[in-house]
Amino acid sequence: MAVNIICIERVIVAVRALAESRENWRRAGFGIAPDEFQHSGTRIARLAAGAVEIDLCELHAHGDAGFLAEPIREALENGGGIIGWTWGVKDVPHSDARDSKPTVSNQSIVLPGLSEPTTIVEALRSGLPGVVTAAAKTNLDIESRRLMLRELCGPNPNSVDYLEHIVVMTPVLEDAIAANEAVGVPCKRIREVGNGARQAFFKLEQTVLEVVGPARGKPGCWGLALMCTDIASAVAAARAGGLQATEPKLAIQGGQIARIVAPLDGVAIAFMQAGPRRDD
Repeated sequence: MAVNIICIERVIVAVRALAESRENWRRAGFGIAPDEFQHSGTRIARLAAGAVEIDLCELHAHGDAGFLAEPIREALENGGGIIGWTWGVKDVPHSDARDSKPTVSNQSIVLPGLSEPTTIVEALRSGLPGVVTAAAKTNLDIESRRLMLRELCGPNPNSVDYLEHIVVMTPVLEDAIAANEAVGVPCKRIREVGNGARQAFFKLEQTVLEVVGPARGKPGCWGLALMCTDIASAVAAARAGGLQATEPKLAIQGGQIARIVAPLDGVAIAFMQAGPRRDD
């Protein structure tokens, strides 16, 4: 059962202490919404990479965080990290008992909304080990989401303009490709990277989902690559915040890339700046 997916709507990051995490991401040069969202078992701080929201999620000691609870706890055992994302869809599908492999798992949870105070997201069976996905209904186009998130979170001093790609490690690449295509996200390209590993690429709006397999470690989301308008400003902002960041260098796909050396809440962060493409 394919889903009418139009975008990656938000990325969900598990954090242990929200106040400390807000400071970590601020030091990396991100604007953060001043008000926090609190509902049942979660407390959430919001930041933005263009039209994609990034939610830093802390579990309450008491309360029901729904289908997010277990993956957040598992991530925190390893210092936090990305647990998954929500697909932005035109219409949220519902499980059909006649479907032997229903897409929707009949679990929902309340998260902060954009055009409305809250949004209800429906858990999907991602088919990707270590990755949680959900469907969030949206009727907003990319520019509307970008403007609303900028108003909510403020500008990013690091000049991050949009989420360029999410990196996911998976044990069997063919299974990951089939899982994404089953919900209507086709594989655009497969690339050999050596030592038996391959990358599969899926694109929604400006964001590429890069799935690498076979994973040599724990499967799941590894990190974010963020496109900047000025990569030198991104590196300078991180260093001014007391973080180590590498010097920009030529990226394999073209343009420049730099990295924050230590992950933020378990999230590997790369800054990119567009430039002429290079041959593989």
